[in-house]
Formats: sequence, C-alpha cells, structure tokens
Amino acid sequence: MGGEGSMAHAIQSLKQNRSLLKKSRSFKELRNSYLKWSGDTQLKFKEVSPEEMALIRLKIREQYKKDVRTEIIIYLISILLALGILYFLYWWIFV
Repeated sequence: MGGEGSMAHAIQSLKQNRSLLKKSRSFKELRNSYLKWSGDTQLKFKEVSPEEMALIRLKIREQYKKDVRTEIIIYLISILLALGILYFLYWWIFV
C-alpha cells in the first residue's frame, strides 16, 4: 500500500510533539524567559515645545481642509458625470 512512509512520519512527529508538551514549563517560567528575551520595551518620545505643537496642529487642520475640498470636488464631478451618462442613455434609448 502506498503512503505508509508518510503515515509513519506523521505518527513520529505526533510523538515528538507530545514529548515536547510533557516537558513544558510553567507559565511563570515562560513569562520570565520571554521578558528576558524581549529586553527593554520602554518607549522614548521626542519632546515638543508648545509653539511647535501649535504649528503641527495648524498644518494638520490645513491639510484636513484641503482634503475635504478635494473630496467634495471629486463627488461633484462624479455626480455630474453620472447624470451626464444617464441623460445620454435616456436620449439614446427613447429619442
């Protein structure tokens, strides 16, 4: 019969996985080893003066206004284009 070798390999890998599970450590040991491995995880942020923060906010607001304007223009163009296509189809079918 074919496939006997692959089944033997599957059984062998299951046995190995089971033996690894039996050797498993406690949660506390795993946590400690993970913390040791990960190292220092503190974030360091840049310091920004209030004046710079105000400039950043102003730039963000200006960019938002610009984005809103372009979005409105795109919507208007797409609506006019859709209405033009519908008018053309109406004129082509019924007239």
